[in-house]
Amino acid sequence: MLACAALPAVSHASQQMQVYTVNVAAQTPAALAQAMGTALVRATGHRQVATDPTLAPLVATAQRYVLGYLPGPMGSLEVMFDGPRIDQAIRAAGLSVWRPERPFTLVVLNPAPRQSAQGSDAAVINQAAEARGLPISIVPLTVRDASGRLLPAESLLATAQRFSAEQLLIGHPVQIASSLQGAQEDGSAPSPDGAGASGDAGQPDVWRWTLVTPFMTRHFTGSISAGIDRTVALLAPPVAATEADQISEVRVRFDGIATLADYARVETMLAAVPGVERAAVARVSGATALFHLWARGGAESLGPLLASSPRFKRIAASGGLAFRYVPAEQDLDEASAPDELDLSR
Repeated sequence: MLACAALPAVSHASQQMQVYTVNVAAQTPAALAQAMGTALVRATGHRQVATDPTLAPLVATAQRYVLGYLPGPMGSLEVMFDGPRIDQAIRAAGLSVWRPERPFTLVVLNPAPRQSAQGSDAAVINQAAEARGLPISIVPLTVRDASGRLLPAESLLATAQRFSAEQLLIGHPVQIASSLQGAQEDGSAPSPDGAGASGDAGQPDVWRWTLVTPFMTRHFTGSISAGIDRTVALLAPPVAATEADQISEVRVRFDGIATLADYARVETMLAAVPGVERAAVARVSGATALFHLWARGGAESLGPLLASSPRFKRIAASGGLAFRYVPAEQDLDEASAPDELDLSR
């Protein structure tokens, strides 16, 4: 255990997102304005910033931020914007910037769509991910056992790691009556982007999405793009930047770490906590490990988030946050879990 104290900062299976290199229809003011709107959505993770009045000057003067043009795939044209200047302008407007290192996500459609729909389904998902700035890859994987239940999270994450990914997003098509078309499975109104209706009577109107990360498992219900949208909503910082959301260092003590496997599990979980920019072990003594975390919102935001995991039981301590690690296993059953229920593992 003492050797673990010398380990470097916890690493993320992340990819550098090309936020400010964007496909552009032409070198015209209108096309550049549209490309700038796309870049702003990627930079923040939030769709509404493309039409935010506080960023209107950026969109209107997009030409001033052009560094150059590159040939894109299939004969397309790409524009390179000045990322640091735009980031500075976004922050000056009181909005948050999502760091470009983002968790690489494997997307699995299970069961796989019928042959005639595979291409269109993949195109919709890839388009949503590109628009929101989430690096993904859609891959065919076995994610269920012989009884149809999802495999344990540890098995799923081990598979993701073999693809150099940090997390999985599993989509399960759900057929509903045509009379419910355009509405969510939970009875809520459809989202503005058309969630709940695919536009094809032969396609499922609703998808059941399961996001599996080293820290948590979440379930979403919605359109074919809802999995991407809800994943980004969990990972990206809030739209408006406030002092309460600033990154600050937090010391967190964990008791009950009896083995190297326990230590590795806690280390991996901390790296995947939403809002944690960096984590490093400071000291290991017996069954106790002290971590330094740099997290959005500091201890006030981090404490309740860590406590939401059944593997972290909060304990009383002076001078910082303290938890007892509970290495208990739980079944992953998306059929019985309601939306937004935190089944942190």
